[in-house]
Amino acid sequence: MSRILNVSYDVPEHEVLNDAATVVLNGGVIVYPTETLYGIGADATNPAAVANVVKAKRRSDEKPILVIIHTRDLLKNLVARIPDSAEQLMQRFWPGPLTLVFESAPGVPYELTRGSGTIGVRIPSNTFCMELLARCNRPLTSTSANISGEPVHRTIDEIRLAVTDGIDLYIDAGTLPESKPSTVVSVVGTKPKLLREGVIPFDVLQEVLPIVEM
Repeated sequence: MSRILNVSYDVPEHEVLNDAATVVLNGGVIVYPTETLYGIGADATNPAAVANVVKAKRRSDEKPILVIIHTRDLLKNLVARIPDSAEQLMQRFWPGPLTLVFESAPGVPYELTRGSGTIGVRIPSNTFCMELLARCNRPLTSTSANISGEPVHRTIDEIRLAVTDGIDLYIDAGTLPESKPSTVVSVVGTKPKLLREGVIPFDVLQEVLPIVEM
């Protein structure tokens, strides 16, 4: 049976963070607050846990699952290489709502890449995510807490009505502010390509380096 824990968005309680980390490290699935939306989280290195995230969202497509990390040291286990363009974007926008899509490293679970050969990664900027990631010391899935193809939700009450399969713990930080999702840029090719314009606008990216529009 799933549980609900309330948490302060700005100053998350250690007990809640520890509980959430225990669930993740034991292969469970959580719903948690990010700086943009509520996300569905699981240990991204655990294929069975990631498969449960896909099941919770009822996804039938083959889109890769985005992940978040708290330190760039973890990139070496996720990506095949880090282009210069990625270095520039990370320097400017990490931590923050920019997801970079890299060529995935050998051995990254199929459940994450979905056979695409790529993986999206970001370092978030909100305290809850960073504290949770530090406790887990491994990447966490970060896909929006909604049924695939349906509208996103701002409250845990709405999410609990929609996303019911396989969630072990809902972490309620109240109603999250209206926000777009993270901006997504691919750094796989010879030139960065905008895949989704989100919180960070296209013209702001262009100030750092030329980005190919989608």
